[in-house]
Amino acid sequence: MTPGAPVTTGGGAGNRASGPLREVDAPRIRVTGTWWRVTRADSDPLAWTAEPADGRWQRGSVIRALYLGDSEDTVWAEWYRHSSELGVPPAQRLPRAIWRIEVDIESIADLTADGLLEGEGVARLAPTRRQWPRTQPIGEACWREGARGVLAPSAARSGGRVLAVFRTAQTIEGVTPVPPPRRFDELPALPPRLRT
Repeated sequence: MTPGAPVTTGGGAGNRASGPLREVDAPRIRVTGTWWRVTRADSDPLAWTAEPADGRWQRGSVIRALYLGDSEDTVWAEWYRHSSELGVPPAQRLPRAIWRIEVDIESIADLTADGLLEGEGVARLAPTRRQWPRTQPIGEACWREGARGVLAPSAARSGGRVLAVFRTAQTIEGVTPVPPPRRFDELPALPPRLRT
Protein backbone atom coordinates (compact mmCIF):
# COMPACT_ATOMS: atom_id res chain seq x y z
CA MET A 1 0.00 0.00 0.00
CA THR A 2 1.21 3.47 -0.82
CA PRO A 3 1.45 5.81 2.21
CA GLY A 4 -1.25 8.44 1.97
CA ALA A 5 -3.33 6.42 -0.47
CA PRO A 6 -7.05 7.25 -0.33
CA VAL A 7 -9.16 4.86 1.71
CA THR A 8 -12.65 3.83 0.60
CA THR A 9 -15.51 3.98 3.11
CA GLY A 10 -19.24 3.39 2.95
CA GLY A 11 -21.27 0.66 1.25
CA GLY A 12 -19.46 -2.65 0.81
CA ALA A 13 -19.86 -6.07 2.35
CA GLY A 14 -19.61 -6.17 6.11
CA ASN A 15 -20.15 -2.44 6.45
CA ARG A 16 -23.35 -0.92 7.84
CA ALA A 17 -22.61 2.53 6.43
CA SER A 18 -25.02 3.53 3.73
CA GLY A 19 -24.64 5.91 0.85
CA PRO A 20 -22.03 6.29 -1.86
CA LEU A 21 -18.42 5.24 -1.47
CA ARG A 22 -16.07 7.98 -0.37
CA GLU A 23 -12.33 8.28 0.14
CA VAL A 24 -10.44 9.13 3.32
CA ASP A 25 -7.04 10.63 2.59
CA ALA A 26 -5.30 9.20 5.66
CA PRO A 27 -1.51 9.15 5.41
CA ARG A 28 0.27 6.01 6.63
CA ILE A 29 2.84 6.46 9.36
CA ARG A 30 5.04 4.39 11.66
CA VAL A 31 4.10 4.60 15.34
CA THR A 32 6.75 3.80 17.95
CA GLY A 33 7.24 4.35 21.65
CA THR A 34 5.45 3.82 24.93
CA TRP A 35 1.67 3.69 24.98
CA TRP A 36 -0.70 2.84 27.84
CA ARG A 37 -3.66 0.56 28.56
CA VAL A 38 -6.03 0.20 31.53
CA THR A 39 -7.23 -3.35 32.24
CA ARG A 40 -8.93 -5.30 34.95
CA ALA A 41 -6.44 -6.10 37.67
CA ASP A 42 -4.53 -9.34 37.08
CA SER A 43 -5.70 -9.62 33.46
CA ASP A 44 -3.74 -10.07 30.26
CA PRO A 45 -3.29 -6.66 28.58
CA LEU A 46 -3.72 -8.37 25.20
CA ALA A 47 -6.74 -10.42 26.31
CA TRP A 48 -8.68 -12.10 23.52
CA THR A 49 -12.37 -12.06 24.45
CA ALA A 50 -14.93 -14.69 23.43
CA GLU A 51 -17.13 -11.95 21.96
CA PRO A 52 -15.35 -9.36 19.83
CA ALA A 53 -15.96 -5.86 21.16
CA ASP A 54 -16.99 -2.78 19.21
CA GLY A 55 -14.96 0.42 19.53
CA ARG A 56 -14.98 3.93 18.17
CA TRP A 57 -12.98 2.94 15.07
CA GLN A 58 -14.30 -0.56 14.33
CA ARG A 59 -17.05 -3.10 14.91
CA GLY A 60 -15.93 -6.39 16.41
CA SER A 61 -17.95 -8.30 13.81
CA VAL A 62 -15.72 -6.74 11.11
CA ILE A 63 -12.28 -6.56 12.79
CA ARG A 64 -11.09 -6.58 16.40
CA ALA A 65 -8.85 -3.83 17.79
CA LEU A 66 -6.67 -3.16 20.81
CA TYR A 67 -7.04 0.43 22.06
CA LEU A 68 -4.09 2.27 23.60
CA GLY A 69 -3.55 5.83 24.79
CA ASP A 70 -0.58 8.16 24.41
CA SER A 71 -0.40 8.83 28.17
CA GLU A 72 -1.69 7.59 31.48
CA ASP A 73 -3.99 10.62 31.60
CA THR A 74 -5.49 9.71 28.23
CA VAL A 75 -6.26 6.08 29.11
CA TRP A 76 -7.75 7.08 32.47
CA ALA A 77 -9.88 9.71 30.71
CA GLU A 78 -11.12 7.06 28.28
CA TRP A 79 -11.80 4.70 31.21
CA TYR A 80 -13.76 7.36 33.14
CA ARG A 81 -15.72 8.17 29.95
CA HIS A 82 -16.55 4.50 29.47
CA SER A 83 -17.62 4.16 33.13
CA SER A 84 -19.89 7.17 32.78
CA GLU A 85 -21.47 5.82 29.63
CA LEU A 86 -22.06 2.45 31.29
CA GLY A 87 -23.78 4.25 34.16
CA VAL A 88 -21.52 2.44 36.63
CA PRO A 89 -19.80 4.35 39.44
CA PRO A 90 -16.06 4.13 38.68
CA ALA A 91 -15.27 2.81 42.19
CA GLN A 92 -17.38 -0.27 41.40
CA ARG A 93 -15.07 -1.07 38.47
CA LEU A 94 -11.99 -1.41 40.68
CA PRO A 95 -9.43 -2.83 41.02
CA ARG A 96 -7.71 -1.88 37.77
CA ALA A 97 -4.20 -2.05 36.38
CA ILE A 98 -2.33 0.24 34.04
CA TRP A 99 0.14 -1.28 31.59
CA ARG A 100 2.99 0.24 29.64
CA ILE A 101 2.89 -1.07 26.09
CA GLU A 102 5.86 -0.70 23.74
CA VAL A 103 4.76 -0.18 20.14
CA ASP A 104 6.60 -0.32 16.82
CA ILE A 105 4.08 -0.58 13.98
CA GLU A 106 4.21 0.50 10.34
CA SER A 107 1.21 1.44 8.20
CA ILE A 108 -0.95 3.19 10.79
CA ALA A 109 -3.61 5.46 9.25
CA ASP A 110 -3.07 8.93 10.75
CA LEU A 111 -6.46 10.52 11.40
CA THR A 112 -5.01 13.40 13.46
CA ALA A 113 -4.30 15.71 10.52
CA ASP A 114 -6.22 18.99 10.61
CA GLY A 115 -9.43 18.78 8.64
CA LEU A 116 -9.26 15.04 7.90
CA LEU A 117 -12.14 13.98 10.15
CA GLU A 118 -14.10 17.13 9.35
CA GLY A 119 -13.90 16.09 5.70
CA GLU A 120 -15.60 12.84 6.72
CA GLY A 121 -18.46 14.65 8.47
CA VAL A 122 -17.02 14.38 11.98
CA ALA A 123 -16.48 18.00 13.01
CA ARG A 124 -15.55 17.08 16.58
CA LEU A 125 -15.16 13.76 18.34
CA ALA A 126 -17.82 13.47 21.03
CA PRO A 127 -17.19 11.36 24.14
CA THR A 128 -20.19 9.12 23.43
CA ARG A 129 -20.97 5.87 21.63
CA ARG A 130 -23.76 7.62 19.73
CA GLN A 131 -21.10 8.92 17.35
CA TRP A 132 -19.60 5.50 16.62
CA PRO A 133 -21.80 4.77 13.55
CA ARG A 134 -20.04 7.73 11.88
CA THR A 135 -16.49 6.85 13.00
CA GLN A 136 -16.48 3.04 12.68
CA PRO A 137 -16.74 3.04 8.84
CA ILE A 138 -13.65 5.27 8.68
CA GLY A 139 -11.52 2.86 10.73
CA GLU A 140 -12.92 -0.22 9.00
CA ALA A 141 -12.14 1.26 5.60
CA CYS A 142 -8.55 1.90 6.70
CA TRP A 143 -8.30 -1.75 7.77
CA ARG A 144 -9.74 -3.01 4.46
CA GLU A 145 -7.14 -0.97 2.61
CA GLY A 146 -4.29 -2.55 4.60
CA ALA A 147 -3.70 -0.21 7.54
CA ARG A 148 -2.61 -1.99 10.72
CA GLY A 149 -4.49 0.52 12.87
CA VAL A 150 -5.52 4.14 13.25
CA LEU A 151 -4.03 7.01 15.21
CA ALA A 152 -6.77 9.44 16.23
CA PRO A 153 -7.56 12.23 18.68
CA SER A 154 -8.98 11.06 22.00
CA ALA A 155 -12.67 11.83 22.38
CA ALA A 156 -12.34 11.74 26.17
CA ARG A 157 -9.30 13.96 26.68
CA SER A 158 -8.55 17.15 24.82
CA GLY A 159 -5.06 16.94 23.33
CA GLY A 160 -4.77 13.18 23.90
CA ARG A 161 -4.35 10.57 21.19
CA VAL A 162 -5.49 6.97 20.90
CA LEU A 163 -4.04 4.16 18.86
CA ALA A 164 -6.45 1.43 17.72
CA VAL A 165 -4.39 -1.54 16.53
CA PHE A 166 -6.38 -3.95 14.36
CA ARG A 167 -5.98 -7.59 15.32
CA THR A 168 -6.88 -11.06 14.08
CA ALA A 169 -5.07 -12.99 16.84
CA GLN A 170 -4.16 -12.64 20.52
CA THR A 171 -0.57 -11.71 19.75
CA ILE A 172 0.05 -8.55 17.77
CA GLU A 173 3.33 -8.00 15.96
CA GLY A 174 4.96 -4.79 17.16
CA VAL A 175 2.96 -4.61 20.43
CA THR A 176 4.78 -5.65 23.63
CA PRO A 177 3.37 -5.29 27.17
CA VAL A 178 6.01 -4.25 29.71
CA PRO A 179 5.40 -5.90 33.10
CA PRO A 180 4.70 -5.34 35.84
CA PRO A 181 1.50 -3.32 35.59
CA ARG A 182 0.60 -0.82 38.33
CA ARG A 183 -2.45 -1.87 40.32
CA PHE A 184 -5.11 0.63 41.42
CA ASP A 185 -7.38 -0.34 44.31
CA GLU A 186 -8.51 3.28 44.67
CA LEU A 187 -9.59 5.70 41.99
CA PRO A 188 -6.87 7.77 40.37
CA ALA A 189 -7.34 11.54 40.20
CA LEU A 190 -9.45 12.79 37.34
CA PRO A 191 -7.07 13.53 34.47
CA PRO A 192 -6.70 17.10 33.21
CA ARG A 193 -8.72 18.07 30.12
CA LEU A 194 -11.20 15.20 30.68
CA ARG A 195 -14.29 15.39 28.44
CA THR A 196 -17.41 13.41 29.41
